[in-house]
Amino acid sequence: PPEPTDAVAAEPAVPVVGEWSPDGVISEGEYSKNLSLAGGSYIVHWKNDGEILYLALEGRTEGFVAIGFEPSQAMKDADMVMGWVAGGEATVLDLYSTGVYGPHPTDEELGGTDDILESGGSESDGKTVIEFKRKMDTGDEFDKTFAPDQTVDIIWSMSGSDSPDIRHDAGRGDASLTFE
Repeated sequence: PPEPTDAVAAEPAVPVVGEWSPDGVISEGEYSKNLSLAGGSYIVHWKNDGEILYLALEGRTEGFVAIGFEPSQAMKDADMVMGWVAGGEATVLDLYSTGVYGPHPTDEELGGTDDILESGGSESDGKTVIEFKRKMDTGDEFDKTFAPDQTVDIIWSMSGSDSPDIRHDAGRGDASLTFE
């Protein structure tokens, strides 16, 4: 018969370096690329493979952070993601800008789908971090289709408010980023 064994207390889970988790903490090796904007007050972190895009938005604000992909003019036609943290809970929205300066209803309100697969965030010391993942090609007409090595134009913004109806009063701009 097998020898009896002593039970061993489970060790707390330690994050693996480079492993993605939507916990609102940007860990060493979690993302392979980043783009610092507005003097470092807004940073986009990302990694992707052929199927999934992992992205973090880090802003010096206690309100929302947002990113829009491939607008045709100002905000129009941008595939957007906006998020904030209130009461320790992160809210992350899959949006689409229908006009030059908004509005940006949810994809679902327009007849599309919410394609955020996992998300989370944190807010502390005047900084908000939102992390999410989505498919590179969601099949939703209100999401842009991405490919490895593709360079995309982005718009970004942040606000001192958690309300998506408040103007991006803490900074905004445009840039481009290149997927892996």
